[in-house]
Amino acid sequence: MGACLLNAFVLPEIGHFGEASSRLFISQPALTKQIKTLGSQLGVVLFQHGR
Repeated sequence: MGACLLNAFVLPEIGHFGEASSRLFISQPALTKQIKTLGSQLGVVLFQHGR
C-alpha cells in the first residue's frame, strides 16, 4: 500500500483521482481508500473531495 501512496502523491498535477488511479494501474476506489487510510493514520484530511 505504501508504494502506491507515494506514487499517488507524485501525480498532484493531474487533479483527478480517476486519472491518477489509471496511471497507477489501480481502481479509483482503491486509491481513494488508500489515501483516506493514510490521512486517518496521520490524523488529517489529505484531500477534500467534491464535484
